[in-house]
Amino acid sequence: MQPWIARLGRLRPRPPEIAAALALLGGVGLSVALAFGVRNAEQERARSEFLQRGETRVAAIQRGFTEALDALAANHALFLAFNGQEVGRDDFARFARPLLQNYPYLQAVVFHRLVEDRDRAALERARARLAPGYTIRERQGAHLVRAARRARYLVVDYIEPLLANADVLGYDALSYPVQARTFLRSLASGRPASTVLLPLLQDPGRLGVVLTMPVLRRGLPAGDVSVVLDAANLAERNLAGANLVGRPGMAVELLGPTEQGPRRVYRIDRLDERSTPAWHGWLGDPVFRATRRLAFAGQTWELRMAGRSTDLAGGGAAPLMTLALGSLLSLVLALWIRARVVRGQRVEALVGRRTADLKAALLELRLYRRAIDASANAVILVDARRPGYPIVHVNPAFERMRGFTAAEAVGKRLIELGEKEPDQVAVAELRAAIRERREGHASMRLRHRDRRDLFAEVYIAPVKDPEGHTTHFVMTQYDVTLAKRYELELEAKARFDTLTGLANRALLHDRIDSAINFAGGRGQVWVAAIDLDHFKFVNDTLGHGAGDALLKAAALRISAAVGRSDTVARTGGDEFVLVLPGRAGEGEAADTVRAVLEALAHPLELAGQSLVLTGSAGLAAYPNDGADAATLIQHAEVAMYRAKELGRNTVQFYTPTMNERARDRLALEGALRSALLQDEFELYYQPQVELGTGLVVGLEALIRWRHPSLGLIYPDRFIQLAEETGLIVPIGAWVLRTACRQNRAWQHAGYGPLRIAVNLSARQFAEPNLVREIARVLEDTGLAAGSLEIEITESLVMSDIEGAIRTMIELKDMGVQLSIDDFGTGYSSLAYLRRFPVDVLKIDRSFVRDLPASEDGAALVAAIIELARGLRMRVIAEGVETEEQLDYLKRRGCDEVQGHVYARAAPQREIEAMLRSGQPVRPHMEAAR
Repeated sequence: MQPWIARLGRLRPRPPEIAAALALLGGVGLSVALAFGVRNAEQERARSEFLQRGETRVAAIQRGFTEALDALAANHALFLAFNGQEVGRDDFARFARPLLQNYPYLQAVVFHRLVEDRDRAALERARARLAPGYTIRERQGAHLVRAARRARYLVVDYIEPLLANADVLGYDALSYPVQARTFLRSLASGRPASTVLLPLLQDPGRLGVVLTMPVLRRGLPAGDVSVVLDAANLAERNLAGANLVGRPGMAVELLGPTEQGPRRVYRIDRLDERSTPAWHGWLGDPVFRATRRLAFAGQTWELRMAGRSTDLAGGGAAPLMTLALGSLLSLVLALWIRARVVRGQRVEALVGRRTADLKAALLELRLYRRAIDASANAVILVDARRPGYPIVHVNPAFERMRGFTAAEAVGKRLIELGEKEPDQVAVAELRAAIRERREGHASMRLRHRDRRDLFAEVYIAPVKDPEGHTTHFVMTQYDVTLAKRYELELEAKARFDTLTGLANRALLHDRIDSAINFAGGRGQVWVAAIDLDHFKFVNDTLGHGAGDALLKAAALRISAAVGRSDTVARTGGDEFVLVLPGRAGEGEAADTVRAVLEALAHPLELAGQSLVLTGSAGLAAYPNDGADAATLIQHAEVAMYRAKELGRNTVQFYTPTMNERARDRLALEGALRSALLQDEFELYYQPQVELGTGLVVGLEALIRWRHPSLGLIYPDRFIQLAEETGLIVPIGAWVLRTACRQNRAWQHAGYGPLRIAVNLSARQFAEPNLVREIARVLEDTGLAAGSLEIEITESLVMSDIEGAIRTMIELKDMGVQLSIDDFGTGYSSLAYLRRFPVDVLKIDRSFVRDLPASEDGAALVAAIIELARGLRMRVIAEGVETEEQLDYLKRRGCDEVQGHVYARAAPQREIEAMLRSGQPVRPHMEAAR
């Protein structure tokens, strides 16, 4: 044989070496698989730990946002508590300082005052007394400069802490588009609104946001309250307060909104920066990442988090140890096989048994060491081979969660434990999974050892031997009690009204849909909308606490008056909606609603006052008036508004013609609310001519609304709506101030001692601060009291005669002139007229219209003139349009007239042309026609 052939023969492995090599390769392979299994388990535990840590940081940041909103709400509540009165600077400072102490990340607490351009000079003079050199300013780069002139300003008037923010006083927020848009958004929604990130005026190098909420007086914006947040400081303090800043293993990055997209405002990186061992590269060392979006006052923030697996799971050495130990055991086994294989079949059998023992040991190690003892959830190991499925092991998490020690639980039969659980439906599902030897899952209610209920997600899975037989079951229990409670609380808040406990709008829709589905097209479902009459009066006079008590009492009375199968919901303010299924027709539905109105009408003692509630109701029916909840509610509310128009305290059924009327009214009301802010109102003036001289001695101010799309709107179309919505008070205040300012300007121009007449509505006259408001207007405009004439109607004062007389006496003491408008059309009580301190009687145009042809009308006009002369009052006749009417009034001794015979009501520029001549005016028949 050739020598190289002999060498080749010696290189061939002998059978013992083949067995040893195969054993070594198999052992190493199994060790590698086990190491990766351990690594995967560690990574899964690390991921769970990362998500748990992340949620604590999300909660800390969210808590900071919530506290900021609470601070804003508290500041806003201060202005609500003053019920429309001026909040003093000292009151504001005393209220704001505790907020700044409690929330150190607040840069400032601010009250912005809404200032018209015409009032700018007066404000700057007044504030200069407190802060010399004060002026309204705007941003120019990083500096504040004197603000350019605009129609209105949103000025920083109060700010705390004052010493740190004194330079910001007078800053006009409307000059900065970001803040201007935020103010308008908050004004439109009535809810808090946040700016995007912007440089802080106090420290331009830092970014923050401004939280804003409008302050309303008499339904119109008077400014807003704001808090200025240092975004980085908020994140730092809230994370530090939760002891989350110094803890390693996490990187946190907070991004806030800007007009260009998210921008980072805060970052802390506590990832372990040590060098990563080389073996991590093939075992894997992932970095987990998560992003959470946080909604904050209309803006969206992002919280980005990262964490490395080995930092969270304790270093990652267990897989390496498992691999090293497995490889070492494999090597020892290979050497042992090599030494023993030569001994024959006996040694091979022994090696087989040892190998089986090693596999069993590895399986047991995986079950007990990783899946049970290292689990953060409760784990129960059950023997599937014995009757009753006895518990053979529980982990420490089970002891903490359920209150049973391992000694008490081990040996118990799983079936016995299930019989004591309160949630038997879920227990039945788990028993079925055990019988069928499959995986199972149930969300169930468990019981703690101390009888407390807790909620858990329970999973069960079979463990099979190599032959596929189930030997054990592993049951895990994940405690979700806290999340379940939050879920129940959120569900209650989402579906029930927090004040009355009634269903809210969301639950109302569900109830209506359920009633419609139950009716199935074979029956009717009635929906009733009920609104309490004059509820705003109770809020304004007795306060919001009394208003809340009234709403609770109304809710109880309404609920008691309907059936158990009916639904009562509160949809907002003083509005309630009833769902009335099972009514055979209109009669039964109307009877139920009338019973509700009668229950409301019983006298109610509230805040020491006896009140009688009334309500207006509208009814709509499925399927005739709508096929879904939203349509039925809308149509019921339309009918309810029609009931209010027809005198209140009544029930109206919906008809299709109401819809168009309601849409027009709603559109007009929405436009009316913004008309003042948009400067859409203007005044027309009608001259009052003295008959003896022909000179213009006074003018009556008459409001007009110049709508951007509807054109010029006369008062008869919107004044009644303003009365109903309460907007007549701010509109009337605007008329009074504008008319006085204009009259003062005409007097300064040398047009003579003109008198300006302004009508007061019933709502204005009932305002408790009416006299102070008129005095303030006269002082601000510089108009003498004797140049102002307040016109009131007879019916206005007759509702509270004694109170009206007191108010008129106070106005007379100021020097203001008073006139009774439309005299002869109201009560015309001579006894009360004698007590009224009135200067002028105005004869209504209805009496003048038929002069001198109507003998009855002529006699009545003559009697009014004689009556006024006897009471030493002047007489003005309205609506004079012909020379015949003018001649008759002259003969009877009427003092003054106004009407088309001299001039129609006209805007300022046309009236000035008449006044500029200074000559007596002559009757102008072409104008009258």
